[in-house]
Amino acid sequence: MVGLVLALYHQPIAIAQTPNQNEYDYLSIVWLLVAAILVFFMNAGFAMLEAGLCQTSNAVNILAKNLIVFCVSILAFWWFGFGIMFGDGNSLWGQSGFCFQTFALPFNNAFPTGFESLATLYPGQSFLGVFIFQLVFAGTAATIVSGIVAERIKFWAFFWFSFCLVGIAYPITGRWVWGPDGWLAINLNFLDFAGSTVVHSVGGMAGLIGTMLLGPRIGWNGYDPNSIDTEQFTAEPKQFTAYNLTFSALGCLILWLGWLGFNGGSVKAIAHIPHVISTTMIAAASGGVFVLLLRGLRLNKPALPLVINGILGGLVGITASSAYVSLGIAMFIGAVSGFCIILLEALIEFYRIDDPVGAIPVHLGCGIWGTLAAGLFVNRLPPYIEWEVDRVEQILAQLIGSLSVLTVTIILSLIFWLGIGIILYLIELSNERLKRSPAENRYKIARSHVYRNIYKSERLNPQSPLGWLIKYLKIAKEALRVSVEEEIRGSDGTFYS
Repeated sequence: MVGLVLALYHQPIAIAQTPNQNEYDYLSIVWLLVAAILVFFMNAGFAMLEAGLCQTSNAVNILAKNLIVFCVSILAFWWFGFGIMFGDGNSLWGQSGFCFQTFALPFNNAFPTGFESLATLYPGQSFLGVFIFQLVFAGTAATIVSGIVAERIKFWAFFWFSFCLVGIAYPITGRWVWGPDGWLAINLNFLDFAGSTVVHSVGGMAGLIGTMLLGPRIGWNGYDPNSIDTEQFTAEPKQFTAYNLTFSALGCLILWLGWLGFNGGSVKAIAHIPHVISTTMIAAASGGVFVLLLRGLRLNKPALPLVINGILGGLVGITASSAYVSLGIAMFIGAVSGFCIILLEALIEFYRIDDPVGAIPVHLGCGIWGTLAAGLFVNRLPPYIEWEVDRVEQILAQLIGSLSVLTVTIILSLIFWLGIGIILYLIELSNERLKRSPAENRYKIARSHVYRNIYKSERLNPQSPLGWLIKYLKIAKEALRVSVEEEIRGSDGTFYS
């Protein structure tokens, strides 16, 4: 009798335990998808922010690029990127899982062949849920580039660069940090919780290389693309008026909301979400307040775009360590991010680098700071940090990891930008020849109205290796950038305001 009572008493508990575990897994899947939706909504924030900060004449083409970049990202990441980043392979890149489940039956949550190692990182999760979550992160990296090269890049140049970035460059470096056997994570214990380096530094560096190749907007600090190299900043400076700061403020708030999914979706347990969201909120607020105080202590009153970038800088800075640090440390990370914004804005202007929306200080600068801050402040914290942290070793690991990712991003970005530029040059040259008469085709390429600036530099000597390099750099620049007439009208060569 006692045995029967005990059996009846324990049976409901045993039956209840399995559904509870299943319910927990289902809840985790739902939260991952909700977080992915929040990150996806950040695209609306980027579009509003960039369109609001740039000139009225460029509003349409900026919105068009922000729409199409995510379309491009989805296909590039599905076809190539996700396999390179998370497919079975080695510590450098994945070698399987490309264009996965093309003809698979619906509603199969199991991890398919080619992603066995990924299943160990996401136990109990849906495979496609993980894909969607990682997809929106990849799209964010490409969207960062849009703001940095805004108002002067051709639509198709940005289109193809976004495809290459999301399909190749981003997943290679991302695997090193987040992949199942990435060498930075396994060998160096490199930490980047939600992407200060993987997403933001990569996007910021890719955009920096792009804007350096393109050159500034016409009139920015007196820039004149028709002048020789030594006199390109001697014209009358142009005042660039923001299209609509209401849009920019709304975009900032949308991005702030999306960041709660950006960081909160990266947790390993649902119980950790409140802490991650709290550190994210505090760092953002700290960045906004301290950038306001720091600029207010200087010579002039702070502008609204500076406050917006201070908030975003705080968000980028805390992204690498939002699960690992206390609320007080989160406030400090946000405050230093605000200082980085002011310092780096002055630095890039000194070097005459045109960044219309201030994305380089926010994403590249604060991304580097956030990555180093993780090494400065983290301690052992299972299940995220299973080892006893040696401060010097961890800081060194963060530094090596950040430099490794940025170096590869620089190399690949140069290859992509220059390769796309040369291909566009050949296409446009071919189109011009088709439109001209046979007599006109005998003119040299140097007379082409599209590439009229290539041979103007008196220092250019095509017979030397440096001369040929300069020549091809100039060809790529002219091919990537819209014509003077289109830039004045606010066109990217495809979309007009």
